[in-house]
Amino acid sequence: MKTPAEIQRFCRLLRLRTVSRQPGSGTDPGPFIRMAGLLESLFPMVHSRCSRDRVAEASLLYGLRGTDLDLDPVMLTAHLDVVPAEEDGGWPHPPFSGTVSEGRVWGRGAIDYKIGVSAMLEALEGLLARDFSPVRSLFLAFGHDEETGGDRGAAGIVALLDGRGVRLRSVLDEGGYIYSFPWLRRDVAVVGLAEKGYLTLRLTARGRQGHASVPGTATAAGNLCRALARLEDSQMEPRLCEPVRKMMEGTAHLIRDADGNVSANALMEIMSRYPSGNALVRTTAAITMISGSSKENIIPAAPHALVNLRAVPGDDSGSIIRHVRDIAGEMGVEVECEDTNHVHEPSAVSSAATPEYRAIEDAMEKVWPGIPVVPGIFPAATDSRHYCSIADDVYRFQPVHLGTDGLSALHSSGESVSVEDYMGSIRFYSEYIERICGA
Repeated sequence: MKTPAEIQRFCRLLRLRTVSRQPGSGTDPGPFIRMAGLLESLFPMVHSRCSRDRVAEASLLYGLRGTDLDLDPVMLTAHLDVVPAEEDGGWPHPPFSGTVSEGRVWGRGAIDYKIGVSAMLEALEGLLARDFSPVRSLFLAFGHDEETGGDRGAAGIVALLDGRGVRLRSVLDEGGYIYSFPWLRRDVAVVGLAEKGYLTLRLTARGRQGHASVPGTATAAGNLCRALARLEDSQMEPRLCEPVRKMMEGTAHLIRDADGNVSANALMEIMSRYPSGNALVRTTAAITMISGSSKENIIPAAPHALVNLRAVPGDDSGSIIRHVRDIAGEMGVEVECEDTNHVHEPSAVSSAATPEYRAIEDAMEKVWPGIPVVPGIFPAATDSRHYCSIADDVYRFQPVHLGTDGLSALHSSGESVSVEDYMGSIRFYSEYIERICGA
């Protein structure tokens, strides 16, 4: 069976190694420069009809002028960059091969988030080929450093638009998906009205360096481990924020082994049993990096660990730091922010009573009829945190089935998307653009 042209174009984007790395770690600008040229050749109508700005060398901003300039424009956004992928990391197909196999497209960025770049441009290219003329102006924004915080790409695009006096009616970014939650009987599409906050803390224990043959009865490393164990055992209290409350109301009739009459507290308890549900109802703490001695027979003097915390609305960085210090302080463990430039509070909550939200519902019904669409919160971080400052409402949704892996599918060694989902994404973005920018 011949591979559709849309899929072939998508695969060409996946083959470019647009890997972003932390500042100072040597991000290669070459693939991003080649990406801009490739997009121009693949989507000629978009490039002939839209304005284009290159921001911070590698991010791209496209603008399609509407006929009614009294209407605030809208934006769809995705990102060009991907996280690293090791060739020998257990991939069924090489991560930058853009392979089509078993009805799926395989490669780093297949879900996160070159699918958005490609499908949005395919949708707009198709509309322009049908002489689409928007009433409301439209922007497509593609950052190049979302995976490292978006401090140059998305932030630069915001600064550019703000300097031009542009105020956005709404933004549609990645974030919500079609989830297979284990506590529900069927898939649901969740539109993120907000996203959780972001904070990484460094926990450091102090002691004396010494020879491993004569350890003391308590060591700095032992104190650090006890503090980390206590932190896992003493999670912050659950909080029912408004987007999750709306999600629970919209899915209460789908709870497994229940008759639909489930109280909010009971449902929160059910959700807390699963990592994907627990992340929706409380601030989470993940121990991600631990460092000790440089040699196996040296007792370390200052072992440390990094703990990544994602704050649910109602908690903030101050309350989180106090919580961790109360626990770690009992073990004599110091707590400080790893990077104060990457401390983000939970975002503002967007409205679910807008034409844009209804357009998401309508486009979903057109492409995936029968799948319930509910508001919710996105537990990870996106470029949308930057766009909140110039937009009335920011929505986070991508019409892709994540399956039982949930968000773990995004950075996995088997990142892939079904051909059906990719083609559906093009139709979804086309329907959405027509509804929010058309007559």
